[in-house]
Amino acid sequence: MTKYSNEFKVKAIKMVLKGDSISHVAKILNMPNTASLRRWIFHYENGGISQLLHKNRKYTPIFKQKVIEYKWLHHLSLNQTAAKFSIPNTGTISTWEKLYSSYGFSGLISKKRGRPSMKKSKNKLNKPKKELSYVEQLEQEVYQLRMENDLLKKWHALMKQWEKEGKH
Repeated sequence: MTKYSNEFKVKAIKMVLKGDSISHVAKILNMPNTASLRRWIFHYENGGISQLLHKNRKYTPIFKQKVIEYKWLHHLSLNQTAAKFSIPNTGTISTWEKLYSSYGFSGLISKKRGRPSMKKSKNKLNKPKKELSYVEQLEQEVYQLRMENDLLKKWHALMKQWEKEGKH
């Protein structure tokens, strides 16, 4: 997948806004297909240049959950959801959905990836790790169970609604 510069994206959108068709602009700019250009236009229409040119962001597990539940509740596509929440890649939301469906809220919590660093900083050696008290552990577990319970209730209500509408 080719990465395009911000200038390239703005140029392509301006060409479409001037009246050129999306397929014509993609052909002129030697893009392999129109999917990226369509996504850029969708982001531009929903948030302007700032949304189109957003930088990499880190998302909290609670934000991820809200995005997924909003998508499900309003029956939105990945593109619509990505534009609504200024998420650059629809694959990100798809990944969150799979993790959330498989593992619940705990699947949305970021885990460190890759090989651990060989360096040990002095700060890490001197600072003792804060261990959670038994009460804090229980509170954390109750919170997670409540979130999972809420999800199941929403899912059950959604299934009932789909059955009433004849979609299932």
